[in-house]
Amino acid sequence: MTTKDILRTLCSVPSVSGNEEAAGAALDECLKDVGLKTETDALGNFTAVLNPGGSPGIMLEAHMDKIGFIITCVDEKTGFLKIDRAGGVDPRICPAQRVCVFGKKTLPGVIISTPPHLAKDDGDKVKPVNELAIDCGLPYGEIKELVVPGDRAMITAPFFEMGETKVCSPYLDDSAGAAALIKAAEILKEKGPRARVELVFSSREEVGGMGAETAAFSSDAPYAIAVDVSFAAAPGVDEEGSAQMGSGAMIGASPVLQRQMTDLLKKTAAENGIPYTIEVLGRSTGTDADDIVVSKSGKITGLVSIPIRNMHTPVETADVADIDNVARLLAQAALSL
Repeated sequence: MTTKDILRTLCSVPSVSGNEEAAGAALDECLKDVGLKTETDALGNFTAVLNPGGSPGIMLEAHMDKIGFIITCVDEKTGFLKIDRAGGVDPRICPAQRVCVFGKKTLPGVIISTPPHLAKDDGDKVKPVNELAIDCGLPYGEIKELVVPGDRAMITAPFFEMGETKVCSPYLDDSAGAAALIKAAEILKEKGPRARVELVFSSREEVGGMGAETAAFSSDAPYAIAVDVSFAAAPGVDEEGSAQMGSGAMIGASPVLQRQMTDLLKKTAAENGIPYTIEVLGRSTGTDADDIVVSKSGKITGLVSIPIRNMHTPVETADVADIDNVARLLAQAALSL
């Protein structure tokens, strides 16, 4: 599968944090060219292993969960579904969005929005998510049989291409990282690594990183690289804390990451002509790397990120060339062990 095809598949999967079960079939479809199938654990992590008898071991990780909503109640008067956040949903972009609600069956719906004609003096204020509601067009008597508190919902928007190499879609965070792992596996399958390579597609990153923490505890690999997205340059984005789309991999440098792995990633990129920038993170990284690095007795951990625009919105935008370059970097780093 091409990188764009992988992204199109993964971005469409309903895998809101804590309900990632549906992701397994999509991952298996994307990994079939490598001859791998995933196994899942109690927290919903999906893992596939390349060269299981190899040594040393390296864990390549990206999260499969997505931001979304959790249903808190079904309003008896209106049939509207009250909601709260499941992960870092931006309340500024929620009203008037199309959604899918995952109850006993999948229901289309919209997040209600007060018309500007009726907005009061506070009409310019952003409502918190727990003051919003979803309208599925069904009366209470019908929808209460299909949806219960605790069910999930997520914003739906199309996946589309822009220019030759850019794509736009919700949930490139972190489908882009997962796609990089899959493309790295294709390279490694051809090259034949000496290392045992564990591909981990983790759960619950958007609500605290519990999936990566438990997956790392289960792994005996001494090395790990987490793959996530970071900020691409755009109006309103700090220039020092971002990278240009198309500039390749963003290699993390942080007090919580081992300098040994950061240097290995820089050296690998330079030797293989892989474009990269250094992303300096003053304390923790805000990614699964923070949990992986201290799991069990600790892992020698690095972080590689993919620059995207409009993070945590339905129009996240990435350059496929960056994803492919991250895949090359992951593969070559694994081959160097």
